[in-house]
Amino acid sequence: MASFSQPLPVRVICELLGVPSSDMEKFLGWSGTLVADWEQDSDAVLIAFAGLYQYFADLIAVKRAQPRDDLLSALISARDSGDRLSEEELTTLACTLLVAGYETSAHQLSLGLLVLLDHPAEMARLRADPGLIPGAVEELLRYVAIGLIPLARVTTEDVELGGVTIRAGEVVLPLNKVADRDPSVFSDPDRFDVSRAPSGHLTFGSGTHHCLGAQLARVELQEALRGLLTRLPGLALAVPPADLRFKQGMAIYNLQGLPITWTAA
Repeated sequence: MASFSQPLPVRVICELLGVPSSDMEKFLGWSGTLVADWEQDSDAVLIAFAGLYQYFADLIAVKRAQPRDDLLSALISARDSGDRLSEEELTTLACTLLVAGYETSAHQLSLGLLVLLDHPAEMARLRADPGLIPGAVEELLRYVAIGLIPLARVTTEDVELGGVTIRAGEVVLPLNKVADRDPSVFSDPDRFDVSRAPSGHLTFGSGTHHCLGAQLARVELQEALRGLLTRLPGLALAVPPADLRFKQGMAIYNLQGLPITWTAA
């Protein structure tokens, strides 16, 4: 976690945004608090968001005066050229891109690797045929649930779904990860298969709610797994699976650690 799956997505999103990677430890602290159980310590969440928000407000001021070839400078240019983003929206978007661009990818990578370690035959297939990696990443995205807290939706008109009428104005909590195990869509859905390459999973949402960073996440996961599988032969857990622990009260499933070992090439 500390040596690979956490630093990789942070460095990538920092480079894209134009944020100094030397500030990574600050982001890890703020981000970890923001994806914790908000009801458990709402004051800490507010303090973390205030710190992150002020950081980006200051950075935006710097980049407005000295723009660079990065996403944050491009967003500032769009904002200042009369686009529809307000200054508050610009700053909040920068915060969201950083946190969303790190937390989900980091934990998807760790939990995906854990699934592969738990399915050594499937991991051996990937190592023997790296061409399967893009499809295997889609299967991991379908198979692994990094969080089940749904984003609420409100119906704008009456709709019938599964024989139930949902009235306009009612709140709906879609369970995307349950849908990703729907046997009417995926045959033998509880089986992990690196050659499945599913195209209909809802890990990144759908329609207007499709994840903005989906393609970036895919590339990160593909290249991370490619590096691990091709450079670390004999990759295995360094502790019994029963010794692994998850952080408690997190909105995103989060391993405390994932100790691994490998043999010399």
